[in-house]
Amino acid sequence: MKLPATIKSIIIETVCLLYVVLFVYAAVSKFLDFQNFQVQLGQSPLLTIFADVLAFTVPSIEIIIAIFLMIPKYRVYAIYAGCFLMFLFTVYIVMILNFTSFVPCSCGGVLEKLGWREHLVFNIVFVLLGLTNILLLKGVKHTIKISIIGGSIGVAILWSLFLLSEVVMHQENPFIRRMPQGTAAKVASIDLRNTSMYIAGATKEKVYLTDRLAPLQVFVFDTKLKNKKHFTIKLNREDFKFKAFQMKVVYPYFYLFDGTVPVIYKGLVSDWKAKVISESEYGFSDIVFPNASKFIIRSQTPDRFENILAAVSNSDSLEVRINSSILQKQIDGLFDTDGTMQYSYELKKFVYTYYYRNQYIVTDENLNLEYRGNTIDTTTRAKLKLAKIKKSGDKKMAAPPLLVNQFTAITNNLLLVNSMLRGRFENEEVWKNATVIDVYDIVNHTYQLSFYIYDEDGFPMKNCYATPEALYIVAGHYLLKYEFGPRIKSKFKNKNISAGSRNVDRKPVEKSRSKI
Repeated sequence: MKLPATIKSIIIETVCLLYVVLFVYAAVSKFLDFQNFQVQLGQSPLLTIFADVLAFTVPSIEIIIAIFLMIPKYRVYAIYAGCFLMFLFTVYIVMILNFTSFVPCSCGGVLEKLGWREHLVFNIVFVLLGLTNILLLKGVKHTIKISIIGGSIGVAILWSLFLLSEVVMHQENPFIRRMPQGTAAKVASIDLRNTSMYIAGATKEKVYLTDRLAPLQVFVFDTKLKNKKHFTIKLNREDFKFKAFQMKVVYPYFYLFDGTVPVIYKGLVSDWKAKVISESEYGFSDIVFPNASKFIIRSQTPDRFENILAAVSNSDSLEVRINSSILQKQIDGLFDTDGTMQYSYELKKFVYTYYYRNQYIVTDENLNLEYRGNTIDTTTRAKLKLAKIKKSGDKKMAAPPLLVNQFTAITNNLLLVNSMLRGRFENEEVWKNATVIDVYDIVNHTYQLSFYIYDEDGFPMKNCYATPEALYIVAGHYLLKYEFGPRIKSKFKNKNISAGSRNVDRKPVEKSRSKI
């Protein structure tokens, strides 16, 4: 049945007008909020590496198509182009919902108010409207032919973009972060009324904090941050000239140490009584405790004052194993190799993350190197300006360094790194009021995703500790709990591991004082 020419013309004109209104509105919206649109494209798992080009190209094409739709001479070609573009948008959403690792935010403009599935229905309607115009202008056979050809080309284009984007993101990441939904959300907070507190450890049931200014005072919270208990540590010896006591909890034990006075205390959290288990002739600048009878320290060579790592066994006979090749010198071997030390109790892996370059190192508990991984920023060499004080011979920072990675935490196979550098397509205003956490899988050697920790009452994050359930944070005088969502929990290699399983050795091991 053929439609009267008048009705046919009205339908064609109406569809063209709808396309013009849609494309003009969408394009203008994108240009007016260009930075946000570019950021959203940068977060797309399909279009990440093409965000720069597409941010200009897509709205420009929409404007061009809208113009040609209003010119009768070029209307047919504009209808082809408009329908094809809407088909690309439709395939893009189908792929986002069914074939990608996460679903990003919407694309801005009129579609920003719609969810992805509503967005999909909206696009399908406009594809059908475009095909209706082609049908009215060119007939059934031509419409079927152009649909098959255009559909095949559209799917091939988007699938190729997806595969290329995934390869580049995982193998040659150009400093683009992925921030999917369902990563981590703040579920609890408490005002500590003290800015010198830090997290010493956590389990599935409890969070342990102490005060830098009163290091023998311990505060234990439940994981809802509701109930608090206060304890005072009792030392079996107090005849050392400590400068900066620190505490770490590796349940059921706690450890006290001061690297400038190389003495290590150990006790049980059940009674908070500490005994000296090691007294050394050499200082150390950081330490982790893989188990009840072993610790890994960072110290300095006595001749060149360069950082080195050593695994120390404090069992029946004392054994010190130094590995001087783990930390790699770039400038001075001291400042340029500075970094954080973490230990995965679930995997029995030690992880060292440099402060001033984009590298982390994974070893076993005996400091046997497994591999060197890279964080996603591009700072491969430490940017430091050093000066040597003639009178004392000490090295000092002559200018503020470029800090690449600041705080780190680890849980199971996931290394959480607080990066200090803003990546591409990241909102500047958000960056000013939040701390970014990048998540790496130390088993697969890959970057996984990122999420923000927003400043609490103007205070940024200054200390953190991760369990399989949550990331605990101290920001100013607040203690925060960011609970991990399904997007992070799905990355764990062992889903049955909980924070409570970090009980390295529930049986207390009594040790006499030993020399390193």
